[in-house]
Amino acid sequence: MYLPRAYARAQSQQFDHRGFTLLEMIVVVVVLGIIASMAIPRLSGTREREYELKVEQAADLMVMFAHRLSTSTKATGLQYDSPNRRLFLLTLVKDEDTKESYWIDDPLAPPVTFPTWMEEDAIAIFTDGDYMDTSQWPLTTMPGENRPIIEISIKWEDRSALVMLASHAMAPSVWLDGEGTEPLTPIDLDAAGQTREEW
Repeated sequence: MYLPRAYARAQSQQFDHRGFTLLEMIVVVVVLGIIASMAIPRLSGTREREYELKVEQAADLMVMFAHRLSTSTKATGLQYDSPNRRLFLLTLVKDEDTKESYWIDDPLAPPVTFPTWMEEDAIAIFTDGDYMDTSQWPLTTMPGENRPIIEISIKWEDRSALVMLASHAMAPSVWLDGEGTEPLTPIDLDAAGQTREEW
């Protein structure tokens, strides 16, 4: 009699594999759903913040562009490399030996690298209202020359931003989703008859 009990016990232990119950599976699915519902809005919010940060960085780059034109003796260029999603400043330098000129990245102005989740054509550069393709040659301005109005349009999903550097300004105006401030307009005090008034 002893053998059959041992045999029966071995048989019952061999087939006593415990699996997940339906209740345990429901609890796991509910917990994963709660975690996902908390994570998805945070990821979306992260993209919103990153988009706004890239708009601010583009505005900072425009400040550097205006500063270079007012303080440098070399030509300055602004270029957008769409395959790499990089917006950057260039400086035209001349090789003293060969007397050839070539563009180099501005060492003091870090490029703005847009995230890969933005489309390649989400960034566009305009001069005096006309689209400018800077893929082959940068938007170039020389010190002492009149600068055009430069606008950088940055779009993502239903959001849009416009960074505009007026021809006389040292800092750009930024419109984010249609909200922003108009740039100050220069006034000819002689023409306005205000040459002797205090301001």
